[in-house]
Amino acid sequence: MLKQWCMASGYLSIFLMPALLGLGAWFDRPYLAFGTAMLLFPLARLIFGAYRQADTTVWHERAATLLDRLPALYAVAALGSMAVVIVRLHDGAAGESTTYAVGIGLSAWITMLFALCPAHELIHRREARDTMVGSFIAGLAGYPALAHEHLIHHGRFGDTARAEWPRLGESVWRFALRRVRRIIAELGAVAISARHVGPGRRSARNICSASAITLTTWSAFTVAGGLPGFLIYLGVVIGVTFGFQVITYLQHWGLGDDNVSDAAARQLAWEEDCQFQAWVTLHISFHQAHHQSPRVPYYRLGMADDSPRQPAGYVLLMLLCMIPGLWRRLMLPALAHWQQQPSKPWSSGRKLTCFAFYGAEGAVVAGPRRNSI
Repeated sequence: MLKQWCMASGYLSIFLMPALLGLGAWFDRPYLAFGTAMLLFPLARLIFGAYRQADTTVWHERAATLLDRLPALYAVAALGSMAVVIVRLHDGAAGESTTYAVGIGLSAWITMLFALCPAHELIHRREARDTMVGSFIAGLAGYPALAHEHLIHHGRFGDTARAEWPRLGESVWRFALRRVRRIIAELGAVAISARHVGPGRRSARNICSASAITLTTWSAFTVAGGLPGFLIYLGVVIGVTFGFQVITYLQHWGLGDDNVSDAAARQLAWEEDCQFQAWVTLHISFHQAHHQSPRVPYYRLGMADDSPRQPAGYVLLMLLCMIPGLWRRLMLPALAHWQQQPSKPWSSGRKLTCFAFYGAEGAVVAGPRRNSI
């Protein structure tokens, strides 16, 4: 039982970002959350290593109950951290210092991007209360369309034409723009269908509720901080919207119907086995397994045996994909390896990356190879 509680404690890391955001805002360390996520989170692999499939154990009832409630409890932490930011804006912190405004904007952005992980877990649940809390978190994060567009995403496997999966030769910039345009167009169709009864009306209500939270939060930032507050939350909304499309790009690049003939049937996605990343994202990084079993709770979700494996964690890959030429140079060998040997993925273990395992030119010097466990 003690071992299970130790394993379960790793998932408490989801509260780290809102805690850092609140502390950074209050003690005039505005870059605290942003700097921690961008500089220290990738290094966590050196400490915690790789996830082991044996860790998907049969959880004790009390441990499972706690883990089941964690995403909903996160809503309180996220709201509290944003409230602290609003209080500090009211005190004039952002108006007095451009450095503070930029720093707190970046920290709020990265915190709210991570907030989509608990929101994502909740919107997949059957209970109306959970989906409502998930929509609340998504609205607070500035991405009220999450529940609508993501559940549709699960029904369009491998679809590159509608920007659910990126095309092989497509940059993250083009994919994000194409996907956001499609989402906006479909939201317009939902608004029209809301005039009638049925699923369209229910979906419209969920979007409206989440949008009301976004507008309320934006108003609070504006009233408290004036123009700086308005611009800070505008940056959060734009950054979270773009960031979510970037994550979708990382999870599905090269696995769409333009490159894999049976992509629609196989529900393909890249996975990454960093233990800390699995904790802090509630197993979103086990993405192919999630597509194949979207109702399985995060703490019971392992990795798919034949999934393509990312050579680095999300933070590093988010930065790399911003440079399309470098992205293709490093990722094409990993994609080719999976296509040739899907049942023999590499793991970087406690190393930061394993690009060299796939023979990518210009990658880090190769270390000893070993299979994922």
